[in-house]
Order: sequence, then C-alpha cells, then structure tokens
Amino acid sequence: MMNGMMKAYRRADCVVLGAVALLAVTSVSAHEFNLYTNELQARAALPDFVAVTGSPVAQARARDAAESHCLAEVLYYEARGEGIEGEKAVAEVVLQRTKNRDYPETVCGVVHDGVQPDRLDCQFSFACDGSLRRPKERAAWTRARALAEKIMTGSMRLPNITGRAIAYHAANVSPAWAQTMEKTAQIGNHVFYKPLPLAQQRIAQAAATPIESLSGLFSLRANAAPSEEVQPQVQIAGAVGNGA
Repeated sequence: MMNGMMKAYRRADCVVLGAVALLAVTSVSAHEFNLYTNELQARAALPDFVAVTGSPVAQARARDAAESHCLAEVLYYEARGEGIEGEKAVAEVVLQRTKNRDYPETVCGVVHDGVQPDRLDCQFSFACDGSLRRPKERAAWTRARALAEKIMTGSMRLPNITGRAIAYHAANVSPAWAQTMEKTAQIGNHVFYKPLPLAQQRIAQAAATPIESLSGLFSLRANAAPSEEVQPQVQIAGAVGNGA
C-alpha cells in the first residue's frame, strides 16, 4: 500500500510540474505574439516613403555633373568638326552668356534656353530639332565630355580667343543680326560677335523712354542711326543654331 501511495504522489508531482511548464511556455508565446503585433502596428504607421535630402557636397557634385553634361552637348552638336580650338571657342560663348544678364545664369540654362512651350526662339537648334534623340558618335562624344569636364573643373582654362563673344554663326551665312554686333573673331567655320556698346546703350534708353503714340515710336526709330540699330535679343542669339 505504501508503494501505491508513493506512485500516486509522483504522478501528482509530474502533473504539477507539467502544468507549470505549460503556463511558462504559454506566457512566453503570448509575449512574443504581443511583440509581433506591436511591430506590425508600428510598421503600418510609417509613411509610404521618406524623402532623403542629399548632403550639400552631393548636391554640388550633381550640379557640376549636370553642367558638364550640358556643355558637352553643345560642344558635340555645335563644334565637333571644328577641332579643339573651335570647341573651346563655342564653350567661351556659352560661359560668357552665363555672365550676361540677358541669358540664364547656368550652363544648362544657356544651352537649353528657349526650350519652353511658351517660346519659339530655341537658342541652339540641336535642343529642339530632335538631335538629342539620335545616337551619338561614340568617339566624338567621349572627346566632348572629356573637354567639357576639364573646362568646368578649371583644369583647362579658356584663353578668351573669341573676345568675349556671346553669339556666332557659320561662316557661309550672313544673318541680318550680325550687322548690329561687333565681330570679334573667326575660328574655323564660325564667326563670333559681341554686342556693340553704343547700340546696347541706345536699346536701354529706348526701353526706358515712354512712347505715348505710334508716331512717337516712328520718330524714335528715325533718330537712331541705322548702323547702330539692334533687333531684339532673341534675334541676335538665334543664329547659334547654325553651328557645326
């Protein structure tokens, strides 16, 4: 009988221990489940995306890369057949325009000036005539990119061989606007020009003078010397599309 009672006690102890173990396991699982559901709720509360702003250094590098690319485009499409001097001359015009208040302040702004729905004076024809969608000559494009990068980083300095020109045209054409500007150089197949100081002054005076009648407009034009008459800036710059 004593042996039977001892066996009964041992079975009871096993039941108690099993119950304790079951409670422990159940409590751990519940805790883990609560952690999991809390994590899901936290993830659901997160936004769909997070805007990450690059560092000033990264932003500056991106701008420099874009400016170099735009300069390479104009060198390739406008002067790739003009040799290194011809390409540097076109680069001088682009950079000189960035310093002129009549043009955008960035290289990309100058190169793509006029490429807007509300304008009809695309400054460089390649930016509007579909040339950018056609495949490039790999060797010429590689050279243009290398030259543009050297110019933009300052490792190659431009010697001002164009005399601060802001416009040019192919040597085999004679646009009317050329008569209103001062010729500064001919390099390869391009002729370069800068504004006539006196003509620019007269334009500024005309813009500041109120015209009260149509006859006043005619008299103002009559008083201007024909050799100094300058057309609107959009016409002056339009001939850059005649590049190589």
